[in-house]
Formats: sequence, C-alpha cells, structure tokens
Amino acid sequence: MFEEPEWAEEAPVATGLAPVASRPRPASVSQVKVPLEDESVDVAVFCLSLMGTNIRDFLEEANRVLKQGGLLKVAEVSSRFEDVRTFLGAVTKLGFKIISKDLTNSHFFLFDFEKTGPPRVGPKAQLTGLKLQPCLYKRR
Repeated sequence: MFEEPEWAEEAPVATGLAPVASRPRPASVSQVKVPLEDESVDVAVFCLSLMGTNIRDFLEEANRVLKQGGLLKVAEVSSRFEDVRTFLGAVTKLGFKIISKDLTNSHFFLFDFEKTGPPRVGPKAQLTGLKLQPCLYKRR
C-alpha cells in the first residue's frame, strides 16, 4: 500500500544494471483500495504499517479482500497502544475476532484476527481504539 517516491526511479542505479521500471508498482499510500477482488486473499499482514490516521480504512480494506475465515496479522510497536483492549474491541467491530495476542515482547505486540464477516458498525461510527500513539524511539 506504499508507493516509492518519484525520485526513486530517477536515481541512478549501480553501473551496468538495467532500470527497474518493469517491476510492478505497489499501491499508493493514499490509495486505500488495493487492486484485489473481494474475498480473494487468505492472509493480510500489517507489520509496522498502521502509521496513518486512517487505520480504519486499511482494516476495512483488509476485511474486503480477505476470505471468510481469513487471517489478519498485526505487528506494531508496543508504545503506540494506549489501551490494547480498546484497540481489540475496535478491530472486532470491523468484522474480526481475536484468535491470539502476544504482549510479552517489550517492543512489539503481535495480534492474529480471523475475519468473521463485514464490519458491524456504520462508516460514521467512532472507533477511538484505532487511534494509536506516535512511535517512540529511545537511544540505546
């Protein structure tokens, strides 16, 4: 769901290598709708990628493309969660059920959800649990 900046293709590549213009381009970060059919995917993974303010859009799109019973895997920085229970409740309202969570790592939380159906809330319903904190990095 992220697009390389325009300058990435214009930057010189190592001498003697062909340009990489032929490789498929990923969807734009602002393009929430991915070019996949409804219920066509078994697993959707969000690994350190719920950084935008439109997390709900990304999770609803995952719901759209996931098959019934499909797996949604989320790995995020632990410091971003103010209240894990509220986050899990919000994701549940978007048509998922939690099947496992690992909160034992001091830096990252891991969640596995199963798609249970379409979102159970309207598009204008507020889901406060989806507002994650900015990432905090500490010098080590």
